[in-house]
Order: sequence, then structure tokens, then C-alpha cells
Amino acid sequence: MCVRTLLPRSVVAAWLMLVPADLPAQSQVQDSLFAPALGRSMRYVVALPAGHDTSRSWPGIILLHGFSGLETDWSTFTPLTEMVAGLPLVVVMPEGNSAWYVNSTTVPGEQYEDYIMRDLRRTIARRYGVDTTRLSIGGLSMGGYGALTLALRHPRMFQFVAPFSSSLDIPMDIPLLEQHGRQGMRPELERAFGPTLSAAWTAHDPFTLASSIDTAGAPYFYIGTGIQDEFRERLSYHRRFIEVLRQRGFRYEYHESPGRHNWPYWSTALRGALRAWSERTGSDHQGVR
Repeated sequence: MCVRTLLPRSVVAAWLMLVPADLPAQSQVQDSLFAPALGRSMRYVVALPAGHDTSRSWPGIILLHGFSGLETDWSTFTPLTEMVAGLPLVVVMPEGNSAWYVNSTTVPGEQYEDYIMRDLRRTIARRYGVDTTRLSIGGLSMGGYGALTLALRHPRMFQFVAPFSSSLDIPMDIPLLEQHGRQGMRPELERAFGPTLSAAWTAHDPFTLASSIDTAGAPYFYIGTGIQDEFRERLSYHRRFIEVLRQRGFRYEYHESPGRHNWPYWSTALRGALRAWSERTGSDHQGVR
């Protein structure tokens, strides 16, 4: 679940003071696309680097929001523009509703995986010059789950994957929702994955995917979670998942750090991920502070 906590002005001000004033600024655009996979228009926010034009190609990162979140969350609750100032990077934040970024097994018209992997990718390449061979993906909570499973299901489509506080228990632990105090999520989960254990559950289980895919050509994973996360089972799930990555020989780094299931933690985690992205891709990271 995404806890949409508005940051205190003092916290935001402190972040802004860390960013040099002479760095080139990004601009933000609110846009929409018609998604054939969903049969309707979907909103998204794009942060464009200074000097952006479509005469050249740009690396991009898709940032996914959490359960009950909005496409504006990342740009509203973090100092995103300041964090990426100076980076040659297009940041795309799509609307995802609470659909878990999968193709629904119960509603034919809700094909969210196809929307992200086909409709959104094509649109940002055409409109904003995003080079889809240099595409990364990240997200928080439900969006962390989405980033992780989309990358594992399409391992050659992304360079870098940054999931934070990921819902690694979904979908296999849907029967345990009441035990974990999340029974209110059941309607959306069953709409996405179906009400009973099925092939669709295992096909979207991060542990099953990481245990079975070919690691050759897989992206680099930057995985993080807060050690004070309110979903207490999340830390143990992350440690189990990292062990799978280690045993399989994935390229990854894992960060457990002080933090809860909230925006102060996700802002810090994103800043670290952007630094790692810069180092891994050879991009200038003077703006990541």
C-alpha cells in the first residue's frame, strides 16, 4: 500500500538546499495517451531535462506509483525535479490505478502490462525521444512490485530496475491478507490475479520469476526497503528474495536502511538509485544530491 504523506515544508526546504542553484532545471509536462490495451486514455507526467529536444534520443526511466496512488505522486511528494537536475534523463510517471501493472485475468479490457510495455513505451519514444533500448523502471510498494515483475517478465527490455518497499508477497500470499491487516486490498488483487491460486498467480510471482528466467542479459537491480516498514513481513521477504538473486547470479545491489513505508524513505531511496543509475550508465550525475 502507498502511504501518501505530505512532507513538511522544512524537510522539502532542506532537500532543496542540497541542490546547487546553477544546475540546469528540468521541466514537467502533464500528458495523456490513448492506450489500446485499456481502451481509454491514461494520464502521465514527464520530467524533461534542460535542453530537451527530439532531434536526439534520451535514456528514460518509468516510475510507478503505489496502491491507491496517482501519476502525480512522485513529482508531488519528492523533490524529483531537483534530484534529476543536470541528468540527461527523461522521467515518465504513468497512471496505474490499483491494478498491479498486470494483465487482468478477470477483466479482458484491463491489460495493464501491455499498456506499460507496449502503449506507453511507444508513446514516450515518439513524443519525447526516449530511446527504449536505454530504458529503466522503478517504483514504490505496488509500483515496486510492478517494476520488478515487468523487468523479470521482460528481462531484455530494461537496463536498470529500482524497486522500493516492494510488495514481494503478492500474489502468492493473497490468502494471508487478513492475517497481515490488508483485507481491504482483496477486491483489486482478485480483479488482477483471480480469486484462487492459478497459473496467473505463479506467472506473476517475483520469486518464481527470479528462480526461472535466464539471467544472461537481465538488467541491473537496485533494490531497497526501510527497516521500520509498517508491513513487518516485508523485510524478511526482501532478504529471501535477495538470496534468490544471489544464488542465480543476477547483477544487483541491495540496501536496507532506516525508513518506514512513506515518502521520506522513498525520496532517499530514489536519490540513491539515481546515483547508481548514473554510475552504471556512465551518465553525468552532478545533479543527484
